[in-house]
Amino acid sequence: MKLKWKIITIGLLMLGMIVVLNMVRHLVFERQQRAQEVRQEISQFSAGEQTVKGPFLVLPLTETTGKLVEQTTPQGKISAWEESTSSRNIIISPEQFSAKGQLAVESLKRGIFEAPIYRSDLILSGRFAVAPLNSYEQHPGSSREKISSRWGKPYLALSLSDVRGIQNMGGTLAADTLNFEPGTAQSTIHTTANTAEDSAAAVAVATPATNLGNGVHAMVKLADSGQSLDFKLNLKLSGTTQLLIEPVGKESHVALAGNWPHPSFSGNFAPVERSVTAQGFSARWQTSQLATGGAQTSKCSSSECSSASLGLRLVDPVDRYVLNERTIKYAELFVLVIFGAVFLMALMKRIEIHPVQYALVGAALALFFLLTLSLSEHLGFAKAYWTAAAASVLLLGYYVSFVLAAWQRGLGFATVLATLYGLLYGILQSEDMALLMGSITLFALLSCVMVLTRKIDWKALRPASTETSV
Repeated sequence: MKLKWKIITIGLLMLGMIVVLNMVRHLVFERQQRAQEVRQEISQFSAGEQTVKGPFLVLPLTETTGKLVEQTTPQGKISAWEESTSSRNIIISPEQFSAKGQLAVESLKRGIFEAPIYRSDLILSGRFAVAPLNSYEQHPGSSREKISSRWGKPYLALSLSDVRGIQNMGGTLAADTLNFEPGTAQSTIHTTANTAEDSAAAVAVATPATNLGNGVHAMVKLADSGQSLDFKLNLKLSGTTQLLIEPVGKESHVALAGNWPHPSFSGNFAPVERSVTAQGFSARWQTSQLATGGAQTSKCSSSECSSASLGLRLVDPVDRYVLNERTIKYAELFVLVIFGAVFLMALMKRIEIHPVQYALVGAALALFFLLTLSLSEHLGFAKAYWTAAAASVLLLGYYVSFVLAAWQRGLGFATVLATLYGLLYGILQSEDMALLMGSITLFALLSCVMVLTRKIDWKALRPASTETSV
């Protein structure tokens, strides 16, 4: 077969290999999606990702406003009072807020898929600074206006993303025991500038804008005069994958620790201190209202704006599907290198190789990626990769020794293939150095090709032109 037809044939085989590798790539994506679906299913019958917001003191207030207006009647102009009633909730965030939590993490399996779930012991503590109640009331702007106020029963509200994760909860406020009930006991809030003078508390009024969402509440007793109230809440909370806490205080301190060795610290703030070991992690955050905006966390709903939060996500650093996805990114380049190696050896030893033999070599390479995916679901990625690599090296080394008509050549090919598998694994494990390692590897391969082919007379490989005799 002429050289140009060999190159064309190999090119067509490469196009066919791209189709096959895309099928394997699509299978990786399908399995990855299935794993995500299983994680969602696990969270549906246990508890999902958790965000803890609060606690807040909620003071229901109903105000009746009367305005003196003049009305025209058949008897002449008369003055009458027109009254309107409105209700709002005064939302007071903590002056100081502290959260401490210990997480116990385990993996919950469903078939061959699994998801990390945690059970946490949280202690929320701090202090509320409550101004005299009459300082939150509206006052008449003129003698032609009057306002009467009626206070409802105050309560403490704590918002949680998934209340199914509550295993136990209790606490105290100013030494009074709190009895929690379901719901945040109010539908909507919206922050406003209607604050008591010199009060560090944040205030909100009821509007259809946002809400605290799901959670719990407990009725409390408050005096009419200003006071400071210390609180302490004990919360046993379970969840899946992520735990976030919103720093709702004027000053907030959060400390979390657990037995998961691969946390990803998430949210809007990085820890001021962190420690991650093979046995677990610990981290500490510190924020102020200058950074968080104080009670801005109670201003937003998930559909309108993001709240300030901090916490962690439980990450699987050896996610088999992510590693398989990264592996198959190099598939086309890997096949090109192997095809090139076979073609070069055949060219140097002047051995004819049939296109079917190239196709079988390509099929064996494609099966390596499929084997790695299927085995990784049962053995873990590292064992699966090396098992598939060993099988591929043995099969192709044995087959190529017959194709190239010498066992020494087959052994050399197997050595080259094993080296490439080792280089690829090193690139996968060194994500930060992947580009550098890949570039150096390609440069080294190109250098080897140029050195090995430096004495080949490429012109002599073309058929000689027929000379016409006179």
